[in-house]
Amino acid sequence: MGGKVHVICGGPPCQGISGFNRFCNKDNPLENLKNNQLVVFMDIIQYLKPKYVLMENVVDIVKFYGGCLGHLALGRFVGMNYQARLGLLVIGCYGLPQFRMRAFFFGGLFY
Repeated sequence: MGGKVHVICGGPPCQGISGFNRFCNKDNPLENLKNNQLVVFMDIIQYLKPKYVLMENVVDIVKFYGGCLGHLALGRFVGMNYQARLGLLVIGCYGLPQFRMRAFFFGGLFY
């Protein structure tokens, strides 16, 4: 299946790690089913093997529980032979009507 899909863009749900969620599980973030969607997203990437991947999420993905979910995402990209990068952007600077920082993970399949 690899190589037939050119780009996958997505943003797994962030409710489990958002700073606005006062009930989030800070001791074991992957116990929360909402955070498992990150694993599902990565499994889809592994199955389809697109040439490029763009994943967007809240900036808390690199802060929550020592940044373990951000490390998981980058580690999975590298483990699937992607050159991976992480960027933090304040989306209000790009025309969106809110001032929030977002995390963007970029991956390009390394042949």
